[in-house]
Amino acid sequence: VAPPDGPPSKGFKRIKVGKGQILARTEAVSWSSQAVAEHGSLYQAALASASRTLYGRGPVPVVANPESAGPPWLVRRYYRGGLMRAFGDRFLRAGRPRSFGEVENSARIVEMGFVTPRIVAAAVYPSGAIYRADLVTEFVPRARTLADLLFGNPSEGRASQEARREALACVATLITRLSKAGVRHKDLNAGNVLIAREAQHVHAILLDLDQCRPGRPNDLMNAKRLRRRLARSIRKLDSVRPRSDHDDEGNLTNDEMRRLLGLDSKTS
Repeated sequence: VAPPDGPPSKGFKRIKVGKGQILARTEAVSWSSQAVAEHGSLYQAALASASRTLYGRGPVPVVANPESAGPPWLVRRYYRGGLMRAFGDRFLRAGRPRSFGEVENSARIVEMGFVTPRIVAAAVYPSGAIYRADLVTEFVPRARTLADLLFGNPSEGRASQEARREALACVATLITRLSKAGVRHKDLNAGNVLIAREAQHVHAILLDLDQCRPGRPNDLMNAKRLRRRLARSIRKLDSVRPRSDHDDEGNLTNDEMRRLLGLDSKTS
């Protein structure tokens, strides 16, 4: 596993610490080098100094910005999902490493006018036939995943019915924009879209861009695929969430969710 030949991605410096390979912005070079030298990975360094921890497929530590100014940094370890979940954080050394691919895809997405957290560093740690990978992004304040807004989490309840409607409509608009621009996202789900509020403005922020691919602009089938994929992820979350005695109070019906996402009642 290695970064591509030639210069690193625009705005990033290439670093090698032991076997670890890092792409880092100027403000992250010193921290990244020290983190890998002392802890073996950016992720382990962040776990050791986290100011708070979020949860996805695994713990997601948030650390104070080492430059003192600016937003905190969120450090994510890549994990397998779906049928490959048993392999945990191990990926086969074939093709482009996921974290380096996400750096490139993020730059393309931003150029197209979409919002995604700013990447400050990406790292790959090869070992034999496999590698592990980390990604460091700026933490987005006042934002929750669509999954958290709809169903809540152990530390925060679900959002109001009005906020949930607003979030679903916001994501539906995002899907329309993605399809018009020809962007395909192979893993769009309720856990990798952030909903952020700034004053009275609400907007959707894309995550997990290593699965994004360019496609044909104005592809209606792409839009349908994205809406169906998101709807399936919402149904899956709804099927496994804990139930309460007041579970139906303020619930959005399945038909209403589908309508807000732009799906008709006959679409599976």
